[in-house]
Amino acid sequence: MLRALLISAIPLTTLFAGMPTPDKNAFQGSQGQLDLAEVPIAQDTDRSGANELQQLRDYAEKGDLNAQARLGVMYYWGQGAPLDWEQAQIWLRKASERGNMDAQAKLGAMCFLGQGGPRDLQESIKWFRAAADQGEPYAQGCMGVMYAVGEGVPRDLVKAYVWLFRAQAGGDTDAAEPFQQVKKHLTPSQRKEAERQTNDALKSRANN
Repeated sequence: MLRALLISAIPLTTLFAGMPTPDKNAFQGSQGQLDLAEVPIAQDTDRSGANELQQLRDYAEKGDLNAQARLGVMYYWGQGAPLDWEQAQIWLRKASERGNMDAQAKLGAMCFLGQGGPRDLQESIKWFRAAADQGEPYAQGCMGVMYAVGEGVPRDLVKAYVWLFRAQAGGDTDAAEPFQQVKKHLTPSQRKEAERQTNDALKSRANN
């Protein structure tokens, strides 16, 4: 199993302190957020970098979803492939359009920071939301922060509370601090509504 690094584009601790500007070094590595199955490679071939990369591209071009997502990550980091953010976006987008939630979260981050293409908040939100709706905790945390600070979406502390709660429930420990900050800023009526929506979301997840 390939354990790849999925970048953390929006430091969740920036809540109420503004969002990061596009920066090549803005991503901090987070181990294990993108877990892709190995793409089969013929055992009798030379597994040197160039050959393995070409075989992976062949699988990706034939429509293998894991290969597409994996190739995007390799191009993003320049590990096993030349560092090329445009190619990273191309392959992550292909995987994202086919529903791979890890690729969607990664693509949302790249669009937010303008890596591999123009900075596009609406595209970023589109892919974060797609991943978050599938239960990807990092994307849920990003949605929570964006609602909390009104970045690309109307500021809505109730929605921020719900997304950050769900992110924590899914294992995103970085969501804890911004969640507590949002909680402090809720009025009693907002808190009641946020808890109602959170309970509804948890019930829906349990029934699926």
